[in-house]
Amino acid sequence: MADLVQGTTFASDYRVVRKIAQGGMGAVYEAEQLSTAKRRALKVMLPQLVADPQLRARFEQEAKIGALIASEHVVEVVGAGIDAASGMPWLAMELLEGETLDAAMRRRTSFTPPETAQIFEQLCHALGAAHDAHIVHRDLKPENIFMARSHRVGGGDRDVKILDFGVAKIVSENSNQTTGALGTPMWLAPEQLQGHVSPASDVWALGLIAFTMLAGFPYWRGADSPSPSLAEVLQEISMKPLDPPSLRAAQKGRSLPSGFDAWFARCVVRDPAARFPTAREAFAALVPILATGGYAQATMAAVSSPAFSMPAGVSQQQSQGYEQTMHASSRPAAMIATPPPGPMAAPSFAPQSQPVKSSSGCGVALVIVLSIGAVGVLLIALLILFLVRR
Repeated sequence: MADLVQGTTFASDYRVVRKIAQGGMGAVYEAEQLSTAKRRALKVMLPQLVADPQLRARFEQEAKIGALIASEHVVEVVGAGIDAASGMPWLAMELLEGETLDAAMRRRTSFTPPETAQIFEQLCHALGAAHDAHIVHRDLKPENIFMARSHRVGGGDRDVKILDFGVAKIVSENSNQTTGALGTPMWLAPEQLQGHVSPASDVWALGLIAFTMLAGFPYWRGADSPSPSLAEVLQEISMKPLDPPSLRAAQKGRSLPSGFDAWFARCVVRDPAARFPTAREAFAALVPILATGGYAQATMAAVSSPAFSMPAGVSQQQSQGYEQTMHASSRPAAMIATPPPGPMAAPSFAPQSQPVKSSSGCGVALVIVLSIGAVGVLLIALLILFLVRR
């Protein structure tokens, strides 16, 4: 089946107005629902994917999973079915006007702490409700966070909606589940490379998204370059030391709110058990940090110190960044922020392995060569595992 033709009727009740976007699973159209005269976002599965039962089930899951999440910040699905004429599965959703968080960040680079708090309050309301229902999104990223124009009286200027629960996973209570390594690499938690998923996997992505919003660039160095490297990003995710975010911000002359380092360390830590258990707890700890408005100051000399070596529809003009698949404010320099009082543990950014000592120069050289070889083998194995599971 080719693109739906403007003016034709699909699934007996939807008159096609125009094509909005196309992603990896389906194409999205603006359509008029004839029975209600309302404009809807009509998502139709790509014909080449219909024969794959796993992908078809994932597409159909998107129609049902929103009903399990008690939050208005998940895009509403108003209808679903299979078109009798073409045999194509489809979803009808509320039509949103606005832009994705990804498009907004490309347009304006960074967000202030109050703006970040406003967006995260709504984002974590939806994600926390999903976690309460034992649902893990698994592919949380700026492209799947939509900032819709609000039409509510007395409300904010935007309603945040989470898109694309088609790859979400329903997990049993208090357990990690084994599943496919689904997700976009830059936001993927390390345990997802081994096929394990829990609400803490979404918390990892929350930490990275918060950093990107506040700092104006990605946390991973492999992604923050003219030629992003998937291999380098996977290596950073799985084995390289995790630097304090304030130091990475300072390297570009930017700063983060005091206390952000400690919060980030409870999100972006390789052990899922050490993270905030759900988005609800993560947001509760972030609120006082974003409310202070204070920025830690430091010089760039501190950065180089050895101690720190460690589916919805959108308007045609604003559809950039919607449903992309498998892709991918200057302030004073910052220092490590002081953790806020309370139960949050201070972050440990020390390298996770001790250096090997040798009694001779030859021994040291041999250890270095063997270490580099081991890292390369491990990286290749991770890449193969990731690609096979995709």
